[in-house]
Order: sequence, then C-alpha cells, then structure tokens
Amino acid sequence: MNQARIGFVGCGTHSTNNIYPMLNYARASLEAVCDTNEALAKRNAAMFGGKACYKSVDEMLDKASLDGVMIVGSPDLHYEAGLKALRRGIPTFVEKPTAMDFVKTQEMVDLARANKTFLMTGFMKRHGLTYGKIREYISSGHFIPNSCSMKYMHWPNDVSGLRGMLLGMSSHPIDLMISFFGEPKRMQCTLGKGSKNLLTLAVNLTFDEGRVGQLMLGAQARIQERLEMSGMLDDQPAFFVVDNVMNMELHKQGQGGVDVLAPTMDQIQPTFDMQDIQLWRPDYALPNMGQTRHFVQGFAGEVREFCNAIIEKREANPSMEDSLQVMRVIEAICKNPDGTTEF
Repeated sequence: MNQARIGFVGCGTHSTNNIYPMLNYARASLEAVCDTNEALAKRNAAMFGGKACYKSVDEMLDKASLDGVMIVGSPDLHYEAGLKALRRGIPTFVEKPTAMDFVKTQEMVDLARANKTFLMTGFMKRHGLTYGKIREYISSGHFIPNSCSMKYMHWPNDVSGLRGMLLGMSSHPIDLMISFFGEPKRMQCTLGKGSKNLLTLAVNLTFDEGRVGQLMLGAQARIQERLEMSGMLDDQPAFFVVDNVMNMELHKQGQGGVDVLAPTMDQIQPTFDMQDIQLWRPDYALPNMGQTRHFVQGFAGEVREFCNAIIEKREANPSMEDSLQVMRVIEAICKNPDGTTEF
C-alpha cells in the first residue's frame, strides 16, 4: 500500500483550514467527503480532490473503499461516527477531545482493540516541530528531563465551565506532559475563582522517578503558551524553553555568566559564551516548504502519522492508551479540582 484511502467526516472551519490541506503532505488519497450539509461536502471535495460526497456516515462506509476515516467535529460526532468506523475495523482519527468523557473514550478504545484496528486522537502539538524536537532529545537518551512547567492560556470558552475548558483546549498541555513523562502517578489541583468562561487552574503532576510537571491553565484575551523543561543534557545541566510553539531555546550551563575571579578588580572581564544559548525559530523564506505554521503547529505531522500508521499496519502516536490517560486526568480534575488525586 503506497497511499491510504481516506474518508473524511466534517467540513467545518477547523477541518477545512487545518486538516484537509495536510492530506497533500501525507501518503493519502481523499476517497470520500461526508457532511450533513451537502453544499459543504461538495465544496471540500472540489477544493481537496475528493472523489465522492456523502451526507450520511453509514452511506459513506457502505459505498466507499476506505483504509482510514478522519472525523473532525463535535465530541458527540467523534464518538458516534467513530463507533461506526471502528465496528468495521477501519483505523479512525478523531480530533480532540476523543469523546465527551472517559467512559465513551474507553468504549471506543475497547471497540478498536476488539476489531484489531486503532483509534488516534488529534493532539497535534505532539507533532509540532519544537515539542517534537525535545522528545527526540529525550528518546535518544541525550537529554534526561527532571521537571517541566507550562503556561497555556487560551481564549474564553463559552461551553460550560471547567469541563468545557479542559476538553476544548487545555487537553493539549495535559497530553504534552504525558508525551514527555508517561503516566502520571499523583496530581494536585487548585482552581482559581472567576467567571465560568475565565477559569484558572494550577495542576501539579508527579511521574515515575520523581519527575514533576506543572501546568497553569486558563482563559484570557489571546492564546499564550510557554514551556520550560530542565534536566541533564549529555551529563551537563541544561533546559529548553519553547515560546508560543515557534521559538525554542536550549540553555546549557557553560560559564553561567559568572565572572572569573581575578587578582585585582581592574582585571575582571565580563563573560560572553556563545555556546550557552542556542535559538531556533522558523524561517518562512519561500524555499522552506516545510516551515509553515501547519508543520510548526503539528497539523501536517499528525495527518502524516495517521496515514503512515495505516500503511505500516501499526498503532499511531498518540496511542490509544495515551488518549485514555488524558481523559483520566480530565475526569480526575473535574471530580476533585481543589485537591489531590492518586492514579
């Protein structure tokens, strides 16, 4: 199999702007487009080379020959359409959140396993250039992380309070922590007091080997995110900084900006070690086809990963267990937003 034959469910703004175009960067063929709004289905088929249009998920699954199904819409759509695809043993991608709660997510995962297929949730930040590069350092063994803190503030959420905030946007940093450190063992939460669409939540997570992750989550006028991760790089203290996805800094100990002691004050010279800090940021020059926001943010990477997993007959990243872990954390926060949870 050189290309995965994809059926796509949903033609909203997000899918049209950020997911459909990425099929061009993946080993994919858009076989079918499905939306209850027939005009939107025809529009997206024309824009992205879809071979057929359908108003019904059942009709699409009955008539189209598909290797995978991608579903981007509401959590209810992810669940309902996802079950239909998974019952047929078709690998399925759903945008985050996987479903509205842990029970429904577990049902989807169990169905995927029973039918010897897989379910992938669209946590695209895992596949972003900067966060992916940090994970490469970790998986290679060059960087041994010790702790990570992340501030992730997004636009006000009118869905309904804490659960809406977590499902809608704040699941991203929770998933990133899991991608770096694995399954959390302990969690402490403090919920700030504010209006239901301007909540603030502090989360401390403890992982194996005593590693600690700190999250400051909430809503504000504009999206802002900043990650700092400290640890040992090739046996020397170092830390990474990622600012708003795009800019990544690697700080090494070097001389640490400390002046070398001199015999007399007039002999002291300031240090200037260019090896202390390395900076990467996208170069949006025309020849750099891969340095677009879709690659930097991770949309291209997640679509590629889904299609490659189908072709290579393996489970995708994030795994189904990763998706369950995210939902476990969300459920625990909703149940105990001002206390401690042991997992």
